[in-house]
Amino acid sequence: MASVQSMGAILVLVLAPTLCHVTSMGDSIEGRAAPNVSTVVFELFTRSNPTQPQILELDNLTSLQQSFYEPSLPTKMFAHGLHDTPGAAYSSRDAYLQREHCNFIAIDWSVLASGIEYPLIVERDVPRAAIHTGQFIDFLVENTETSFSSIHLMGHSLGAHVVGGAGAAVSLGRVPRITGLDPAGPLFTLNDTETRLDTTDGDFVDIIHTNGGTLLHDQQGFLPPIGHIDFYPNGGQFQPGCTANQMESTGQSRGGCDHARVITYFVESINSEIGFRAVECETQDDFDAGLCANNPSVLMGDPTPSSARGVYYLATSDKAPFALG
Repeated sequence: MASVQSMGAILVLVLAPTLCHVTSMGDSIEGRAAPNVSTVVFELFTRSNPTQPQILELDNLTSLQQSFYEPSLPTKMFAHGLHDTPGAAYSSRDAYLQREHCNFIAIDWSVLASGIEYPLIVERDVPRAAIHTGQFIDFLVENTETSFSSIHLMGHSLGAHVVGGAGAAVSLGRVPRITGLDPAGPLFTLNDTETRLDTTDGDFVDIIHTNGGTLLHDQQGFLPPIGHIDFYPNGGQFQPGCTANQMESTGQSRGGCDHARVITYFVESINSEIGFRAVECETQDDFDAGLCANNPSVLMGDPTPSSARGVYYLATSDKAPFALG
């Protein structure tokens, strides 16, 4: 969710009184004006501009036509989390552009993702960013020869719910793949699929859990399986290598380290020669006991096949490279 360093304070906010009902996307809540949704913009990177973004905006056809956007290429879109910036997407950007010609779009919803009132951001601003992003996808498809089949949405923490909502909001087709990177847990429930990423948002929804649980235990992600396939590296709650020394050097909390590690795993999976091989298994205990060794296996991360279904476990190294094959 994250600049992943402020979740301790968020615990207090999550336990605050329930917010007033939102009557429309443009309304304020308890008198507080909503940030303008037009602040959500889209940073385009291609091999012609691998590090300097071209800013695309909903309904700004001129900026789209003057950009390096190429509708015949795969389009990757990445949404950051709470209190973060589009820079959270840049390691994924670099890995994809190293591998192939593509359009990489970092979704900048940082204005809506800022502020101290986490419940307000969940209730009001995540849906607004999601709908705006879904409308932008329709805008791309309607004004270029972009095919829905070329689009892959990715999001970290709260950003996972943004891209889930974007997939639900598109009106001209169906997004073929949405990847949730440790989707945010606080204030999201298993039964309320209207507010969170779920399997109806895209044709294939794959989830990687690295810090699932409750804020009381410094866990920021959503633990239960919510995708067509769910991966639980090292049990999906705590990651090896998130040690006191690591946390001290990065300024992260333990949960912040575990929560952010999912991006590192995903980035490594894009160009890994051996990959993060996971096996279908019911529990981490069964996996640790070797009871699942002969079960079906798939690669976690970018290479996950869209036909894959179920719950999968795997182990990783405690330092880069993390994949064990």
